[in-house]
Amino acid sequence: MLLAIRTVCALATAAVPPGSAARWRRLVGAAVEAVGTPCYVTDWQPVKAAVEALEQCVARVPVPVQSWLSYKTHPLPHLAVAWAASGRGVEVVSESELAVLLERGLCADQLLVNGVAKHRWLPSYPVHRLRVHFDSLLELDTMLRMAVECAWRVGVRCHVPDETDAREPRYGGQFGMRPDEAIVALRRLRCAGLAVESVHFHLGQSPQSTQAYGRSVDHLEAICAAADVRPSFIDCGGGLPAASDPRCQAAIAGLRAAVERTAALFPGARGVWLENGRYITSAATVLAMRVLDIKERDECCYLICDGGRTNQALAADVQPHRIILLAERGGPSRLTTVCGPTCMTDDRLGRFDLPERIVVGDVLIWMDAGAYHLPWETRFSHGLCAVAWFGEDDDLVVARERERSAPPEWQWTPMAQMPYA
Repeated sequence: MLLAIRTVCALATAAVPPGSAARWRRLVGAAVEAVGTPCYVTDWQPVKAAVEALEQCVARVPVPVQSWLSYKTHPLPHLAVAWAASGRGVEVVSESELAVLLERGLCADQLLVNGVAKHRWLPSYPVHRLRVHFDSLLELDTMLRMAVECAWRVGVRCHVPDETDAREPRYGGQFGMRPDEAIVALRRLRCAGLAVESVHFHLGQSPQSTQAYGRSVDHLEAICAAADVRPSFIDCGGGLPAASDPRCQAAIAGLRAAVERTAALFPGARGVWLENGRYITSAATVLAMRVLDIKERDECCYLICDGGRTNQALAADVQPHRIILLAERGGPSRLTTVCGPTCMTDDRLGRFDLPERIVVGDVLIWMDAGAYHLPWETRFSHGLCAVAWFGEDDDLVVARERERSAPPEWQWTPMAQMPYA
């Protein structure tokens, strides 16, 4: 079991804004000195700034808004603990996630269980007053007795018309219940003596019109009216793009209008829940990697680094990411392809105009490596890299050491069992 390694990071960060190049250079410099490269570096300050900005923007209505941390988006226990300490809850969607956070001391009031096929594993966790959203009638039938015995605070995920497959919009997707199923589920919960605390929808990652959230709230209201159920909370899920995405402000405007509509359609509701992962965590992590070799070609320069797409950044082809250098280098730039260390032709983070003066040993900082980078990390040929965490006090904590080469008697540890300090 790894031990937590805490190092005071004496940074003069008070006047350096979260997410700035200056702050990232200071944090990465300390992290690289402690754990080497490649490594992920996560900073609590951009997370705190993002959730506070979102709640202030959306909550200008007479109904409280609460953000849940989408743990699957950036499954770092230190982040979940800091988030819970801020007074907010954490959404989990798997046994591994729930087990890790229960072990870390989070209680039922701080947890919300979503996801599909929960009937396969959730019966092993008879947590009193746990919050659970049922995703199907089979889940409900399988776990209804347990829900009553454990006094679970329950809800239903509804499939809304605007929820579509991001790649093939003519398909709706596999999540949630049809209206007829949701109505049956809500009635069964009520007949079992369970108070339905919440109803839930999630629009996913498909590009959305500004009216999508509002239409979805209307859809939930029609289902609740048919089932004669008045939930205490309306869960609008996630789906907001990263703050750097040009679509973000329009999406937030649509969400704000939906929250206002919720107050009108559900006058007895105690609040609205949000579960945005990408918006909250995208800018809170960077990937630090060192240049190992430089190859000159007629078309451009190629940098071979110890971190790359194959192992640490499978999401690199979704949208362009900015790269900065740990040691600033002036002078002219040139077209440069940044490559990882694996023997894979697509192990490339992209092509950038970078300074000609980059040398072997320089450290590159790949920005916006938060959302879906850590959970999609691979061991391909090299193993998992280190993870550094900077919390509220700006102390450096080595959350995970770099995975070393396997001994002669080869052993494999599933990712879900990787120890976090």
